[in-house]
Amino acid sequence: MKINERFTWAVDVLDIKPSGHLLEIGCGAGILVEQIGGRLTKGTITAVDSSAAMIKIATRKNIANARFITSDFASVELPDKTYDKVLAFNVNFFWKDPSAELALIRKCLKRNGKLYVFYQAPYDITIAAAKPIEEMLRSHGYTIVDTLFKKMTPASAFCIVAT
Repeated sequence: MKINERFTWAVDVLDIKPSGHLLEIGCGAGILVEQIGGRLTKGTITAVDSSAAMIKIATRKNIANARFITSDFASVELPDKTYDKVLAFNVNFFWKDPSAELALIRKCLKRNGKLYVFYQAPYDITIAAAKPIEEMLRSHGYTIVDTLFKKMTPASAFCIVAT
């Protein structure tokens, strides 16, 4: 099965370490979890999605070192200071008021851990599309480490890396 370019790009950006501990918010059918899980030999990935149907599909992939949780992210219970990296691809709460979600992310990230916010619109965008999310993250006490942009088909994507 051919993997969509946005997922292979995300895995490259994440630079997965074999002992890493990652959290994916809004995992859908587990496509990204599957790509990441194959790189984790001692680490783990926890994937959260509000859709029981999507979690059921993802779970069927039998991904080593993966744990799936059906829950709205703001309501999920996660251990403190556990994750090296928290990632989200096309998760809509970043465009709304994500105060509760960002507080939870801060609580569960390890010291020096990073948040990766990926976004690919259904239409082509420029790097300027990242500005509202950068501003929102800053207003919640996050520091922007980098903003990456990738031209791809059918539409370009960006990733904001924050601590």
